[in-house]
Amino acid sequence: MTNHQFCRDICIDRGEPLPGSGVAANRYALLHWPRRHWRVPRTQSAEMPVGLSDAIVKANEAGVHVALVDGDDIALSVDGKVLPVASHELAAEHLLHIASGGTLDCEPDTRITILCCTDSKQDPCCAKYGFSTWKALKEKADPTKFRVLQSTHLGGCRFAATLIVLPARQRYGRLESQAVPAFLEALSNGIPFLPAYRGNPMLDEARQVAEHAAFTYADGDGVREVELQESPELSRDPEKNAEFIAVMSSRRLRIRLARHSFEVNTRCDTITRGSSQAADRWQVVAVEPID
Repeated sequence: MTNHQFCRDICIDRGEPLPGSGVAANRYALLHWPRRHWRVPRTQSAEMPVGLSDAIVKANEAGVHVALVDGDDIALSVDGKVLPVASHELAAEHLLHIASGGTLDCEPDTRITILCCTDSKQDPCCAKYGFSTWKALKEKADPTKFRVLQSTHLGGCRFAATLIVLPARQRYGRLESQAVPAFLEALSNGIPFLPAYRGNPMLDEARQVAEHAAFTYADGDGVREVELQESPELSRDPEKNAEFIAVMSSRRLRIRLARHSFEVNTRCDTITRGSSQAADRWQVVAVEPID
């Protein structure tokens, strides 16, 4: 891999930002499947029966992201509930139930779950950056507080190492192994780790960027909640600019954003094919305190 060009490195060089890319699935189902058996697509992974593949497809169609995971032996987990052991047939039955809006009637797991994409079948960035970050997480994370898993594709290979933290559904990117202790400390304290945080999945892209900017401005002040209001002084133009008033306790900020276009390579194989594409992203122009 020494001469390989990585889409992650290229997108960093082009200045593509992380904040604003925090969209996440409404629900996640974690199905244990040995990493050595992962394939692309995941529904055609080695030794996976047709019935289970079909159940994964139906769950995905219902808005449930089914990730194949490795790192422990828990058969299936959804919404903080775990099914320790399950046959392929039983796992498929539960996934179909979940696809129809059901839940797992199983024991709870109150730990924070960290999914780290190490899907080398999907992209080399996930192999290079994802695996080293996952190893650091396994080494540093307290297993009584954190459940750390390798995962199949989570989206955004160019943001490797890519992670999802459950149950908050927080997405992270470009998390390197040396940042893992600070990352775990932030999660333990119930706050996002801002250097790798992609944005609040409950907000649209512009508001994700504005909220991230407000948290960054107040970093170290213990702020845990930001209220965003449309600024009356500048009408939001979805094509060009946006302005928000961020309220944090007794502090108020005016946050101005502008939309810029970036050339991106979504995966490493697009580099050799010369098939980059344009992506419009919101960026912070100014953050000003309001008296």
